[in-house]
Amino acid sequence: MRKHVEESCELRGDRLSAEIVDYISSRIVPDGMGRSVRAVCPACSPDRKKKNERTLSITVNDDHALYMCWHCDEKGRVNFKGDGLDLDYDFQEAEIVPINSAPKDLDVEYGPPTEEYVKWLEAHRGISPETTLSSDVVCGDVWIRSKGEITTCVGFKYTHIDGSKAIKWRDLDKNFTQTGSAKELWGIQHFDEGDLVICEGEIDALSYREIGVFAVSVPSGAPSKPSTGISSRRYDYLMNAREKIEKADRIIIATDNDEPGKILAEEIVRRVGRGKCWVVSYDDDCKDANEVLTKKGAEALSSTLIRATPWPVSGIRDAKEFRSIAMSLYENGMDRGISMGIPDLDKVYRVNPQTLTILTGIPGSGKSSFLTWLSVNLASRTGWGSVIMSAETPTEVHVLQMASVYLGKPFDGQYKMNKDELEVALDWVQNNFTFLDTSDTSINSVMERAAISIMRTGARIVQIDPYNFLTTAEDGAEGVLQINKLLVGLKRFAEDHDCAVILCAHPTKMYRAPDGKVPSPSGYDVAGSSAFFNIADAGLTVDRMDDGISKLRCWKARFPWIGSIGDCDMAFNPLNGNFSVNFEGRIANEKTIKEASKTNFDDFDF
Repeated sequence: MRKHVEESCELRGDRLSAEIVDYISSRIVPDGMGRSVRAVCPACSPDRKKKNERTLSITVNDDHALYMCWHCDEKGRVNFKGDGLDLDYDFQEAEIVPINSAPKDLDVEYGPPTEEYVKWLEAHRGISPETTLSSDVVCGDVWIRSKGEITTCVGFKYTHIDGSKAIKWRDLDKNFTQTGSAKELWGIQHFDEGDLVICEGEIDALSYREIGVFAVSVPSGAPSKPSTGISSRRYDYLMNAREKIEKADRIIIATDNDEPGKILAEEIVRRVGRGKCWVVSYDDDCKDANEVLTKKGAEALSSTLIRATPWPVSGIRDAKEFRSIAMSLYENGMDRGISMGIPDLDKVYRVNPQTLTILTGIPGSGKSSFLTWLSVNLASRTGWGSVIMSAETPTEVHVLQMASVYLGKPFDGQYKMNKDELEVALDWVQNNFTFLDTSDTSINSVMERAAISIMRTGARIVQIDPYNFLTTAEDGAEGVLQINKLLVGLKRFAEDHDCAVILCAHPTKMYRAPDGKVPSPSGYDVAGSSAFFNIADAGLTVDRMDDGISKLRCWKARFPWIGSIGDCDMAFNPLNGNFSVNFEGRIANEKTIKEASKTNFDDFDF
């Protein structure tokens, strides 16, 4: 049965469900139904310092199992039939327990901080009674699993926008537990205006409040690695606080002076936008704000805010801001971008964050097909999701095309995928892609909605297909000037949000040469302006050759780690939209059907 579970979940692309279901089938069911257990949560444990803490509750009934993590709020239901190990899982993720099922009131008694903890915070953390009593700090008697007993703890109370609450507890011996699920910035409901300081922990936030500066804390600490896929949901608290963040003059990031703290800072900046973010730095002998306060005093902590620097963006900067980054690049080399899994393609082009790529080609050459394959390939290989505005293809058809690429099967015709396979693929597409409609195609609207999507999902790629649907709202901005402003805006967006922007643009009319062949367009041939060549970091052309081969040609690579001038021949499977360098039968890879349709994947008549 375990093999059946792994195969089914691999098809879904949902490793979380696979691990939870495998745990239920192998560890829970054999010991009997109708019981509840606690387990390590696959969703949040890899990013936590206490990786082995059992925060996932699992309840197994006769025909289904329910699971919920009390730390990250991951929850769901798995249906099954049969007895013992002969289970038939149907993976109906539609039966997820509603998020709003969280109780409004906490099943625990708590009150103001006790005198013992008020004195402890003052003596050991430098937090005055006035600051403690004016903040969301409480005390209560709670069960500490690691100690196996009820203990009086200090708690940090979270109040969420849906009215639910949570409390994160700790005792004097630094044992932790939680009542409810903290999922928003601690104290964000009290922020009105000015600078907003975001810390890694509640004690650090209290430290800044001690010197008269309002600060909040993230609810789940810092991750051990950058987010991908499911783990990007841990940053939903930024989306929930979007209105408060927009009101802030500056977002000052005050995470810990260690590697997880740096990763957390980068994740916040990518979602909020570089232009609004500033960062504090601590001396080497202080890891966080509270250590500065307790070791060096209030004046030293105040100076960290005075010395805060803007998060690096394009423009003039002092070289000291880039010293550590330059040293890291010297020692570790440049980031070579994301591999597509095809060595010949990687030589000419690799997707890199903070870059603008222009993709062109004559009508019918397969530009949109290549872009669809590229996005699906990256999401399945690396977890890099995309925000997509595809104005020439109806979204419902685009979703089906992505499902075809993902499964390696067509969605129409004799060999089309079955309904269960389509459900699996649609779930995967939903988890990895966000679509922008064309109700407003002004560049400002598109970038604003893309920024919200990145904040919500952590997407790393923004695709716009095609360019000619975009408009600017500036009076007098016409022709070349309008195009320049638009392209510069897209490039700045890529830098601010640490994402890759890929813009599909049609060339001007290409006239046939004396031999009857249409020349391959480059950035200088895109209608309107040579800025498409000059401003782009990478430039690509897709050509469909006479023998059915698709040729990807790189005509610009600003830096060698982005790619190199040259081309790569790839076989295109018109039945399922896959590209590869396996030319036998023009089949993309082992997943594909062995016969190809005469209908081109990207040329359906709508």
